[in-house]
Amino acid sequence: MEPTAGTGTSGTSEAGLPAGVDPEAKIRCADWSRAVAMSPAGTAGTYAGFLLVEIPLPWPRDAGETGEAAQLEPLIGPLGYRLQAVVPADTGAPPAPAGQRRVVLYAREPGATAFAGYRRFESTDGASLRDTVAALVAAAADPGPSSLAVPGVDVLVCGHGRRDACCGRLGAGLAVRLAAGTPGPGVNLWRTSHLGGHRFAPVALVLPEGTGWAFADPELIDRVIRRDGDIDTVADHYRGCSGLAGAQVQALESEVLRRVGWCLLDAARHGSVDGDRAELSWETGAEAVTWSGTVRPGRTVAMPDCMSPPASAAKTQTEWAVWAVARHEHTRVT
Repeated sequence: MEPTAGTGTSGTSEAGLPAGVDPEAKIRCADWSRAVAMSPAGTAGTYAGFLLVEIPLPWPRDAGETGEAAQLEPLIGPLGYRLQAVVPADTGAPPAPAGQRRVVLYAREPGATAFAGYRRFESTDGASLRDTVAALVAAAADPGPSSLAVPGVDVLVCGHGRRDACCGRLGAGLAVRLAAGTPGPGVNLWRTSHLGGHRFAPVALVLPEGTGWAFADPELIDRVIRRDGDIDTVADHYRGCSGLAGAQVQALESEVLRRVGWCLLDAARHGSVDGDRAELSWETGAEAVTWSGTVRPGRTVAMPDCMSPPASAAKTQTEWAVWAVARHEHTRVT
């Protein structure tokens, strides 16, 4: 049976070069990924949570090199939370009071094995950023109600130009276009630091659902926020859910999403991997549903550095190939 994902395009040569593309011509890494139809499935990364901190530009190449990161690493590092610097001017929400900045923490439900979205906590820091984050971390560790639990949706677009030229050009441009629009009530739009996957720029992360998206544009972001239209119109852009462990589970989820539709992103789901067999499970009413599939490394493509000719590529990128996808259903025992 042929793989159902990550199979590439029939317009490429055995060397992975797209037909009609000059192997000596300089090309941006994101443009190259589009040219070879590189699949983003399984590239979202897995994190216990995300900490969004307003940090003015310019950022260093790594957000971990900021003074804020030095203060916060002892608090968030052991918990597996990822720091995201965000530009205050690019959010559609009202600015924080003078001398303060917004701080948003997304964290998994304490003790939960299944994932249906991160919990959201928000505050503004005054005299001490460290104390503000410590309070958010403490609130996230308590499964009970909290005054710091503030509902909302945050859309992060990577515009970290010092990290990658494609994100700096494409991502920053998308963040500006999104900020000029009307995101809707409760939706915050942010230009953020490195999200990973710059070869798929512009890349975006939608929280609290934790979904990552490749080759984003305003229409795609709008569709994802509103869960609008046929899932097939966005499925090829899906990188995966950062609340699911492992690239193989994410790659399988990408295929299941095509079959189930938007409602999958609301299910409290969990995944597992045994060799090249991946499973994704959730419960619905009295039924437990499990999807399984074979997930193995698939097509390998030369990946040139940004603004370098493909012929000079010293690195490669391998897609995940998914096939033999099957649905299993059984009655839960209560």
